[in-house]
Amino acid sequence: MSSSESGRQFINQPRQVVGEALEGCARLRHPDGSGVRLSDPASGMRLVVRDDWARDQVALISGGGSGHEPAHAGFVGAGMLTAAVCGELFASPTVDAVLAAIREVTGEAGALLIVKNYTGDRLNFGLAAERARQEGFKVEMVIVADDVALPDNPQPRGLAGTLLVHKVTGALAARGAGLKEITAIARRVADSCSTLGVAFNVGRHPGKPREQRAPELGLGIHGEPGAMALELGSDSDTHGVHAVMDTVVTALVQGHSRKDVGGDLPASGHLLLINDLGGCSALERSLLLEEALTHPSLQALGIHAVVGPQPLMTSLDMHGFSLTLLPLDSLLEEALSASCAPVAWPGVQPVTPLAHFSPSQDAVRTASDEASDARRAQAKADCQERAARGVKSRAGLPGDPQVEQRLRAALEILLASEADLDRLDAISGDGDTGSTFASGARAVIEALEDCELACGDSGELMTTIGKQLAQGMGGSSGVLLSTLFTAAATRWKEQSDAHGQTPLGQRWHDALSHGVARMQHYGGASRGDRSLLDALLPALEALQESVQSEKQASVQPDQQGEKQEAAAESKQEIRAGRVDWAAMARAARQGADATAEMAKARAGRSAYVPSAHLVGNSDPGAEAVARVFEALADAAEEAAG
Repeated sequence: MSSSESGRQFINQPRQVVGEALEGCARLRHPDGSGVRLSDPASGMRLVVRDDWARDQVALISGGGSGHEPAHAGFVGAGMLTAAVCGELFASPTVDAVLAAIREVTGEAGALLIVKNYTGDRLNFGLAAERARQEGFKVEMVIVADDVALPDNPQPRGLAGTLLVHKVTGALAARGAGLKEITAIARRVADSCSTLGVAFNVGRHPGKPREQRAPELGLGIHGEPGAMALELGSDSDTHGVHAVMDTVVTALVQGHSRKDVGGDLPASGHLLLINDLGGCSALERSLLLEEALTHPSLQALGIHAVVGPQPLMTSLDMHGFSLTLLPLDSLLEEALSASCAPVAWPGVQPVTPLAHFSPSQDAVRTASDEASDARRAQAKADCQERAARGVKSRAGLPGDPQVEQRLRAALEILLASEADLDRLDAISGDGDTGSTFASGARAVIEALEDCELACGDSGELMTTIGKQLAQGMGGSSGVLLSTLFTAAATRWKEQSDAHGQTPLGQRWHDALSHGVARMQHYGGASRGDRSLLDALLPALEALQESVQSEKQASVQPDQQGEKQEAAAESKQEIRAGRVDWAAMARAARQGADATAEMAKARAGRSAYVPSAHLVGNSDPGAEAVARVFEALADAAEEAAG
């Protein structure tokens, strides 16, 4: 693989790149089942010819120097070119090669040579045409000179407008038009289309360093100097595409207006071809399309159809683009839209007004949902009214002071731990775990202060917390925890009627376990992967153990009054939701501390960090979970005392 001062390229030997590239393309068949044949390499010529050609129609031959791919070989096929004659990089093919192509494909209907206006192409294709006529072939030639970069240039260059001539003449030939008619229409298209390009740099020849040039307007597809250098500044690698597009369109429209067709526009408007000169990303091409279609001057011309944006007539990997304008009439519209075999032709797309819609952010509402929303809205209004009067009670929505107390404790510990968790995350990640969890805590606190949390309705509480985390926490952690609470709320509501007699501790375990399972399903992490699950799952196991112990206590024989009373009290506590928070906190802490001994993470950014940076330092997510359960345990103990 070759390399240069500008980086590496996927080539073998520079002198072989054209032939090898053509062979690669020739191995694929078109969607209609047809393909192409290549001339024998021993001939010294590079001819690409349709393999389904029967010489019963006008043959269309084009070509020129290579380096402009997919032009011209990529447009050989039914509905476009019959043959392409390929020279070396940026070098015209020889007279003998062009003549050989004429002999190979020309029948009684004759042949049309479509030539870009470069001296070498004109001379070699022209002489080949003369020699072919001597041999009795009917041959015509059309020269495309669509470049409008230089107003006084007596020989404008042939650029991407050449492809429009290929497409129109290909459609005409496919339906059986004669050589005279095809030639006349080809000349009309060639004379009426206008092209202008701009580039930040020129293409890089295989195996050679890139020539350093200033951004230019109107440079040629062989890297010829442009009409003017662009002053785009040098303090950034990016430049405002809006300003660049305005410069190109202004000059293009001026040049287009100098042509005879410029003052008498057809009723059907114009076609715009947007050509990537070889180095633009797909994202850039889409942005160029938007900038072009919204430019006032092009809107005034009436852009009714677009070809591209795609690499069509390139200049190796030149980082630039060109725009081509073609006035349309019904004949040209039909010809340009006709089907063709070559996949390099992207087709013509009509322009349509931009349409927006407002995405729904709510699920489908039922009558029950509407009634619930009305109750919540009234409750929130009552809550806010009391708050305005200085009444501290926040029971506007279904309230539970103990739940609110514990929730506040968990949120406040996350805020207080922001700096600690960020420092811990900086060891194995990008140092933002603390700020991410704190952002989520602030979002929930804001909802609490705005009377939007139903602390007395666990299902609604988890639903709202899930929404707040999705919107306010950010990052993957926000989505994962939102998934946990959302799925847990769904399971809680499903159990509301069916498990009315189930201890609340069991319901909490079932709901949270379901939420964690869904979080694992989407997130892909498991216990032992050095994540928050290493603290969360042990805490849920402790919850289940406390639930099981209470179940056993509730069914013990009532042989002693004290045991019976203790069992009843334990059962009452479970039904009230008073689980063993201290045991859950201890389990979460042990799980979080254990992550410091895990030498390899299998989830999150820590998975890319060497073991030496992990051992001895707890996972920040697991540490956050442990601190939350410790805060919950402290709040429960304070309430009990």
